[in-house]
Amino acid sequence: MAKSQPHLRVLSIGCSCINRFQFNFFLERHPEYTAVFPRGLFDWNIASLDATLTVLRLIADRRLEDVFEDDARFHVAWDALILHRDLPGLSFYHEETPHDLLADQDRRSAFISKLNHLSRPFVAPDPNTQTLLVWSNLQPNLPDTVENVIPWEEFILNEARYDETLSLGRRIFGQDTDFLFLTTPQDTELSPEVCPDMRIVDLPRGDTFQGDPRLYEDILTKVVRNTN
Repeated sequence: MAKSQPHLRVLSIGCSCINRFQFNFFLERHPEYTAVFPRGLFDWNIASLDATLTVLRLIADRRLEDVFEDDARFHVAWDALILHRDLPGLSFYHEETPHDLLADQDRRSAFISKLNHLSRPFVAPDPNTQTLLVWSNLQPNLPDTVENVIPWEEFILNEARYDETLSLGRRIFGQDTDFLFLTTPQDTELSPEVCPDMRIVDLPRGDTFQGDPRLYEDILTKVVRNTN
């Protein structure tokens, strides 16, 4: 059984909410691992891989909280998304009445406090745990969702983005940090032979967003059994 301070912590680093949905599906079947999958900044947001790298750079340089506190940089796009001018490619889209939120000092402060809270596993990682960072561009409806908002090219896994993700993750969480990249055949320029921590998942594009509830079952089972 996983302990309250687990040996392993699994965190999503983008691109969308499919990771959190799949973590939650897994936990419904294996609740003993709940502490292994803490909530994080990327769980319910859309973040291109370029945006993920921007956030990780700010975390590594201890500047993310300062960026969030500069609340004049937040703005609303398409009457639905909260964006930040220093975080291109990252959208906060689960907030009700976003225009009203940014106009109301109390709601705006609460929103920023929530972002800082969700960033804690990254900003103040537990040195006594092993970290696995999970990145995925699998969500079937993701290309259609970001159309005209974020260029899809920024979601493609290529060598430069892959290498920088590894470098920043290790700066933040330590040299023994583990990674898992989940991608479709058409949305990566790399091969599993070159990148052993990448998994090709032939998940068709469509109008769904959660994926089959057992999509990550085998992957996450191996992760928790090998670490705990």
